[in-house]
Parts: sequence; C-alpha cells; structure tokens
Amino acid sequence: MEDILDVNKENPNKSVVKKEEITILVCSLLLGLFFNLLFYKKPLGISYPIFVTAFYGLFLWNLRYKIKYKYSFRWALIIPIIALSSTYFIFSNQIFAVINFLIIPILIIAQTILITNENKHKWYDATFIKDVFYGMFNRPLNNISRLFIVGLSFISIRKSNGKHDVIKKVIMGLAISLPLLILIISLLASADRVFKHIMDEILSSVGSININDFSLQSFIVLLITMIAFSYTWSFLGSNGLQTHKQSSTIDTNNRCLDPIISITILSVINCVYLVFTCIQFAYMFGAINNALPPDFTYADYARRGFFELLMVTLINFTLLLSGLRLTRKDGRLVTRSVQLLNSLLVICTMVILTSAFFRMSLYEKAYGYTYLRVLTHSFMMFLGILFVIAFYKIWNERISLLKPYIVVSLIAYMIINFANIDVLITKNNIDRYFETGKLDTQYLRNLSYDAIPELVNLLDDEKMSTDIKKYLVKEKEILSKKQPWQALNLSRDKAKKVLSQYDL
Repeated sequence: MEDILDVNKENPNKSVVKKEEITILVCSLLLGLFFNLLFYKKPLGISYPIFVTAFYGLFLWNLRYKIKYKYSFRWALIIPIIALSSTYFIFSNQIFAVINFLIIPILIIAQTILITNENKHKWYDATFIKDVFYGMFNRPLNNISRLFIVGLSFISIRKSNGKHDVIKKVIMGLAISLPLLILIISLLASADRVFKHIMDEILSSVGSININDFSLQSFIVLLITMIAFSYTWSFLGSNGLQTHKQSSTIDTNNRCLDPIISITILSVINCVYLVFTCIQFAYMFGAINNALPPDFTYADYARRGFFELLMVTLINFTLLLSGLRLTRKDGRLVTRSVQLLNSLLVICTMVILTSAFFRMSLYEKAYGYTYLRVLTHSFMMFLGILFVIAFYKIWNERISLLKPYIVVSLIAYMIINFANIDVLITKNNIDRYFETGKLDTQYLRNLSYDAIPELVNLLDDEKMSTDIKKYLVKEKEILSKKQPWQALNLSRDKAKKVLSQYDL
C-alpha cells in the first residue's frame, strides 16, 4: 500500500491521506454491499442483528488503536443493543419493530461516542443529548467529502513499468467502472426496450438479474458507504492521523489518475455504448421495426427514454471532463490510446444525444410543446456544442475548456432569452392542432403576451373560437387599461395592436 501515493510533506496545501483512511473506505464499501444484500426488497429479520454485528466489526477494527476495552456502563450498552436487535429475528410485533428501529441507532450512536471518549458531556447528564444529536446528524454527513478525497488518492498510482502493476491497475479500473457501468446500463435499458432485451439475454446467462434495479441498488450502496465512512472517520480525528508514521499525499490540483486505469474504465464503458449506438442506427434507418416486441410500436419505441438518455449524456460529460482534467500523461502510446477512447466516448455520446433529440421531437409532435420540452431540446443542442469543444480539447490539450465554455454559455443564454419561446410553443402547438385536432388551450392561455399574435389565428376555427375568444376578450380588456410611460413594453404593445384589429 506504500506505493499508492507520492509522499510530499513540503506542500501544506496537499491533503494528507492515510492508509487507515483507505481501509475505512474499503470496509465502508463492503458494508454498503452487505446492507444491500441483507435489506433490499427483503423484510426485516435475522438480517438486522447480522448487520449491526457487521457495523460493529467495521467500527471496532478501524478504531482499535483508539478504543480501550474496560468494563463500564459504556460497554454494558451492548447488551440492550444486541437484545433489541434480536427482536427482529425472534418476534414479529410491528409496534415494537417500529419503535426499536428508532431506538437502536440512538443507542449505537451513544455507545460509539462513549467508547471512543468523544463525548463532551457525561452520559448521565441531560446535555449528553447534544453529543447524541451531533453523532446522529453531523458525523454521518460532515465528512462525506473526505471519502472522495480518499477515493481519488486510491486511484493515484505512481508510474511503474512492472507487469504485475499493470494488472493491478486494470483490476482497479474494472472495480471503479463497475458501479458506473451498472448505472449507465440501467439508464440505457430504461430508455431503450431493445437494448434492455439484449442486456436481459446477456445477463440471463449469469443468473436472474433485474437491470431496472441496478441504479437504485447502486444508490443504496453508495449512500450506506458514505454514511459509514463519514461516521467512522469522524472518530479517527486529527490525533489518529498525526500519530500514524506512514503518510500519503494527493494534490487534487494536479493530474493524478493513472492512464491505465483511465483506459480500462473508458474501454468498458465504450463497449456498452457501441452496442447501444448500433441499436440507435438500426432504428433510425427503420431496420429495427421487425425486432420490436409485438406489443410495442415503433412510435412508442422512439418516443420514450429521452430523459434517461439525457442523464447518460450528463454522466458522460462529467466522465470526459474528469478524464481530461485528471488523467496524467504516461508515454505516447498510452496517451494516444486515452485520446482515442475519449474520442470514441464523445462520438457515442453524440449518437445518444441525437437519439434523445429525435425522441423528444417525436414526443412533442405526439403530446405538444411545452417550456420543459423546448428547454430540454435547447439544452441538448447546448450539450452537443460543449462536446464538440471537448473533442477539440482531446487532441489539442493546450487550449483551456473554461474560456470557450463560458463564452458559449453566455451566448446560449442570450439566444434562449431572445428566441421568444412563447411564440415558438404557440405556433408549433397550433400547427400540430391543424394536423391532429388536439390542443391544450389551458396551457396556451398561461403564456405571455407574445403568444397572443399567434392565438388570434384560432379565432376562425369553430371548435376553438369560443374558448380562445373568452381568453382574448379578457386580455383585451386588461390591455386597454392605460399604463404609465415607464411601463412601455413592446410585447404588450404588439398584443394590444393585434387585438384591436378584431371585434371581440
């Protein structure tokens, strides 16, 4: 473990990471996985005392140098904790099950504070409740950021030419990519039924795995890992860190991700995206019609999943920027490999983004245009431009991404302000009405004065004239009221002039 990080004691700005912190992180991750195994979609039973035992194993082992084993009230608390935990295994009284679910964590927090001598008040003093509340709310949350620092240090491996070191880095890259892969596959499967069918066929060979639950289970594991790490680390304290002889450092401002790990992660993720990309090209060119399930039409297939695909795009964007920022250079061949894999990630993401854009277009045609849908469309185009800039950055590392991103963001925001979305929504919804006979007039009546010049086109329609006419009569009355010159507004003035041409 000594060669995980470079030692640098001279720079006070670098965050010191200890081996004991890495141990806590690994144990917390195992506890998170164990929690998911014991409790996900399973009723409480023997799993409860087993998990309490596992937590104490993690806690006592990682703080073994700080805890003194001496018989006292603080250690006697383990008796009610074990006894109450066992009630989930012995009894089935739902009232006590709920009450114990609240009391047991409080007892555990009280005891862990006492056995580590972290209490500021005596346990028999009423003010001890302050220590308990601090342990309940502050300790599990205040140190979560430290988890990511330790995790980042764990993947910051020094340059090495050993074959065994390369294997270790590949294994580490696979371990890091696994939760990310689970989340991405889950989102893609939710967005694309054909992709889900393919993944189900693949996963059925290794057992019955429901990929729809992957993202939720990953979130549960991550949440328990963060809470367990933050809570345990809070007892480690500054003293425990300073007394450890061997120290490690990570400078979060420099490139620290080993390129072999980066290549492994990108290779795994890109393999999934290549499969998904092939499916997207197939349905874009209509070749997928015969492959769809019998109860699922092409229109239904194409109109769903754009929000999931947008989420995948954001994940890829974060992954790409993190890789560009953190992956260090390590030889020309390795650097070129990272560039090629990053470029493939961008290309696949652009296909995913195009698919999401296409699906949103079909969805708007089927269900109408709204602010959320138009802004989502605009945001996807904005992301596409950012990916193009990032693609250029991959092959020209001398440029800074922040400058063009700031400029593009400002321009995009100005465009969205001056694009007059209300007119766009109204015009497209009216065009859709003439084609399909469907129109949500209630939504259109909630738009701004910019929509009125378009709404008057419905006055000649027999089905809509009454509904729209009532709204326009009301607006005409409001607009006819005199306003001070300081309230002059071109949109309001244009709507007033348009309505004055109609005898309502």
